Amino acid sequence: MGILSAGVIVILVLVIIILVIVAVIAAAIIGVVKKTTRSVKNVTDSVNTVVHTAQTISKVTTGTSDIAEGIRRTTFEYAATPKTVSDNASIYLPKIAKDFPEFNNTEMVTRAGNVLTSYLFAIDNSDASKLKEGNEELKNKLQMQIDLNKDKGYVEHYERIKLHKCGLSNYVNDGAKCVITYQAAVQYLHYITEGDKIKTGRNDLMTQAKYNIDLIYIQDRDKVDKYSDMALSSVCPHCGAPVKGTGEKVCPYCGSPVEIINIYAWSFADIKETK
Repeated sequence: MGILSAGVIVILVLVIIILVIVAVIAAAIIGVVKKTTRSVKNVTDSVNTVVHTAQTISKVTTGTSDIAEGIRRTTFEYAATPKTVSDNASIYLPKIAKDFPEFNNTEMVTRAGNVLTSYLFAIDNSDASKLKEGNEELKNKLQMQIDLNKDKGYVEHYERIKLHKCGLSNYVNDGAKCVITYQAAVQYLHYITEGDKIKTGRNDLMTQAKYNIDLIYIQDRDKVDKYSDMALSSVCPHCGAPVKGTGEKVCPYCGSPVEIINIYAWSFADIKETK
């Protein structure tokens, strides 16, 4: 009986130890759960704060607290905002007028805009003949772009083209040639298709872009290459003195009227998209 009592006591002690261990483990688990719950709550509270802040900002900037709708509105607003054009006519027109008294900037601004839109229209139609004017370099550049698209099996689209503004951006006279750069802001739907699928771009969202259009005044290229700056000289028919300067109308030596041999011509030579 004494032995049995001892055995029972041992069992009871073991049971108690096990219960204590289980209680400790349970307490630990409960503690972890509570901490996790608090952590989750803290994270949830932080997320809610961030979302609330984002909704407030969205409401102020876009007029709606719906973040997704705010992003959509911002995207379309940006797509509808024209690029800013660098118009430095007040700086460069006096210099151009000195070199070319008869230069008509108003006419050239219109022509530059027309050249740009026709260039894009030509790419859209895969037809270089749509380009309204331009020298051989510009025509070759256009044809290369069209051929490149064809080689890749692409069709490049420029639809609903609208010219916003075109201005005189820069003027350089290096003695061998004169380059007037016009800058134009334009919008269009721009996307590239391969078969029936749109590869890049979107056909439902306007693209705002800015281009530089170079207008060049240059002598016959062969003569420029051969004679360099000397080709820009003329001789006064009255006194025989050399007359330099693309805009000279009067001999600086005898004062007689001078008509520069008309071997120069203005032509659009390049179109580049710029930021």
